[in-house]
Amino acid sequence: MTAVFAALAYLLGMVSAGGAAGGMVVGTLVYAGLGAPGFAVLALFVVGGSLLTRLGYERKHRSGIAEARGGRRGAKNALANGGVAVACALLAATTPYGEGFAAAFVAALGAAFADTAESEVGQLAGGCPRLITTMQKVRPGTDGALSLAGTLAGVAAAGITAALGAVLGLSGDVVPVAAAAFLGTVADSLMGALAPRVGNELTNLSGTLAAALMAFFLAGGV
Repeated sequence: MTAVFAALAYLLGMVSAGGAAGGMVVGTLVYAGLGAPGFAVLALFVVGGSLLTRLGYERKHRSGIAEARGGRRGAKNALANGGVAVACALLAATTPYGEGFAAAFVAALGAAFADTAESEVGQLAGGCPRLITTMQKVRPGTDGALSLAGTLAGVAAAGITAALGAVLGLSGDVVPVAAAAFLGTVADSLMGALAPRVGNELTNLSGTLAAALMAFFLAGGV
C-alpha cells in the first residue's frame, strides 16, 4: 500500500522521485507501527499539504515565494516532517507508553500540516506578516513570520489532524493534541526567526518534536 501511495504521489506531482522514495520509507515504518490508522493520518498530511502548496502556485511563483520544483517535495522534506512521527509510531508499538506515543504521532503530523498551512495560506493571502520575536513587519516568506490568515489556517489544520486521530482511535481528546500541534508551529517559527540559517528542514524537525513532546505529556504518557 505504501509503495502504491508513493507512486501515485509522484505521478500526481506531489513529490519528486527522491520524495517518493523517502515517503515510502516513512509510510512503511508508520504502517508497521500504527497500521492503517497511522497511515491515514500520514496521508492527510501528504495530500493536504500538497493541495495547499498548489493553491495559487502561479501567483506565489511570480512573487518568488513558491516552493521549488513546482511544489514537489523532496526526500529531505519527507524525513524532516515525518522523522519524529516515524519514531513515535514505532515507540507506540514497542513500549508500554503506546497511548502517549500515538498521541505524540498525531501531534507531530498535525504540526507539520499546520506549518504547511500557515506558510502556504499566509503567503497567498499577502499583506505584511510580522516576525514572531519582534512583531516587526517583514516580507512574505520570511522565516519566523506570522500572519492572521496563516495562523487561522494552521489552527484549522492542527484541529483536523487531531480530530482524525481521535476518530481513528489514535488519540483521546482532540483539544490537547490540536493545541500541541499548533504550539509546535510556534516553536518552528521561533527557530526560524532566531536561527534562520539552520535551514527549513531543521526548523520543521524542531517543530514536530516540540509538538510530539507536548502531546506525549498531555496524554499522560508518563
